[in-house]
Amino acid sequence: MNKSIPITVCLCFLVILPAHSIRWGIRTGVNLSEASFSWKALNSGNFTGFQAGPIMEFSSITGFGLDMAVLYSQQGFKLDRKTFQTKSIDVPLNLKYKIGLGNFLGIYGTAGPYASFRISGDHFSITKIPEQIKYKTFGAGLNFGFGFEVFRHLQVGANHQLALTDDYSSKYYDVKTKTWSVIATYFF
Repeated sequence: MNKSIPITVCLCFLVILPAHSIRWGIRTGVNLSEASFSWKALNSGNFTGFQAGPIMEFSSITGFGLDMAVLYSQQGFKLDRKTFQTKSIDVPLNLKYKIGLGNFLGIYGTAGPYASFRISGDHFSITKIPEQIKYKTFGAGLNFGFGFEVFRHLQVGANHQLALTDDYSSKYYDVKTKTWSVIATYFF
């Protein structure tokens, strides 16, 4: 068994146990994705998608906390003047650190893993390669983000999703997507 999983779980419990507050909210955002091919002869263009879903945040008096969301997400890329997209349910779990700058403003940074469960996607083929390239039904990677919070209810930030698993694959090469997101979260 991977040793980092039990360590991550223990760290999560250390953050949650002294929880100062638990908040629920709604997150929405705009995704800007591009693909990275293992075969360097192919270059992709950017694709604009979106994400939306509920989020839960645990915060402690130390400034450390966790946030977890269940997001419907649309990502993809452009290749040879065609657009290829996947729709997925993304579940990020981020360690969050917030610093208050007075009563109405704060800044935060986040980092953590995510799991992505694909619910639809485009299969495609390229004339130079006789095999169809298929999207994978599961993906995982790392999130990194930062932003600010105003009036303790609204967070606006940026997030980078770095895929650690392939999003598409074939016998000849693999495809990973990288996504930048501009996100807005409202906590109730």
